[in-house]
Amino acid sequence: MNEIKKIFDNKINLFDRILFIFLSLIPISLAISIFVADLLTSISGIILLTKFLERENTNIFKLIKYEIIFFLILYSIILTSFFFTEYKEYSFLASFFYFRYFLLSLALFYLLKKYDFFSRVFYKLFLISIFIVIADSFFQYIFGYNFFGYEKIIKESGDLFYLSSFFNEEKKLGSYLVRFLPLILSLIYLSNNKISLFYEVTILLLVTIIVFLSSERTAMFLLIIIYIFYFFIIKKRIFFIIPIIIIFFILFNFERSLVYKYSTFTLNQTGLSLITKPSQRPIFRDIIRYYSYEHENLSYTGLKAFRENFLFGTGVKTFYPYCRDNNKKYQFNDNKRKNRLVCSTHPHNTYVQILSEIGIFGFLLIVFLFFKTLSANIKIFFINKKNNLIKSYYFLNLSIIINIMPFIPSGSFFNNWLSLMMFFPIGYWFYIKDKFKNNA
Repeated sequence: MNEIKKIFDNKINLFDRILFIFLSLIPISLAISIFVADLLTSISGIILLTKFLERENTNIFKLIKYEIIFFLILYSIILTSFFFTEYKEYSFLASFFYFRYFLLSLALFYLLKKYDFFSRVFYKLFLISIFIVIADSFFQYIFGYNFFGYEKIIKESGDLFYLSSFFNEEKKLGSYLVRFLPLILSLIYLSNNKISLFYEVTILLLVTIIVFLSSERTAMFLLIIIYIFYFFIIKKRIFFIIPIIIIFFILFNFERSLVYKYSTFTLNQTGLSLITKPSQRPIFRDIIRYYSYEHENLSYTGLKAFRENFLFGTGVKTFYPYCRDNNKKYQFNDNKRKNRLVCSTHPHNTYVQILSEIGIFGFLLIVFLFFKTLSANIKIFFINKKNNLIKSYYFLNLSIIINIMPFIPSGSFFNNWLSLMMFFPIGYWFYIKDKFKNNA
């Protein structure tokens, strides 16, 4: 309570207080209303721009000058792509106003760096937001509807359902929890909580249950990636492994329709046959697909766009109009895989989308970020004595890694909801990275 009172102290700038309130509301807004979350982000960005004009704040932003340069290069690539695109009416807003996401990261870093106690307050308010979503999800599972009256989604066959919580009919619940999970773990370590292992495992179990019941396969895959990284960083692994095994055993026995979705259905989509020989070994079909025939065709479409627009792509959010205009050109294809152009809002793969929409330079930049962050975590593996700050930095690196994982289906990289989910933890990443560098 004393820390919250500090925020409303007259010594703290009024605009800083407004900025704190808006940023604190973004995590729960991302679950309830993307319009509100985007509005809060835009206003926060406008407030932050005034801070650049104040000389006293210059040193704060100098601390992340290389990160700012990195984003400016990415933003320049996006704008260059826009100037060369044939579909400017589709790309204008998404291209020119992409900088607002980075301003969100800068605003969070600015507050955390200027007022150190803000970190503890953000941590508490952020956890409250996450637990509201988790509680709402369990309520929906038990009673069939959530706090807002949204019913859990039941497929026409009646034997398959999924939880959606505040997202209603959109399948974002699992993605929301998984993409914020590394930030949660990072903040637990940053808080120096002596019983952090209990909190960590409890949160991991709760998130595991909800992600499983959301039936989002990409979210489940990312959760497994988090498990792997988590396994290598903790000491008392047995306290993590046993509860996870028990939870999955219970879920696999009580929700068999979802088990079918995660296993049998996925194997069929990728081209693995469930027909078995007496030896009980699975038989592979002639062609193994990338996730599914539909996903493979979307990637095929994106790569066609990239080949014809190698340097700058077709422009941000132009995947659909490009596909629409070229559909007849590549409608029939006699290659062995029988790929064809399939039109959608995006190709459902981060790297294919970056290649097709902003070209090779944007692709190389994101690949560099992925391997740079991954190598930082691999180096942490070999540090003998890992203090809480190191672990906090490790999990924030993981937040970046899972958001730009290659080879898996994904949402649109330039979508406002997904962009806010990616850039919000980056503000903390700036803050922890600066602390980590000063304590190295």
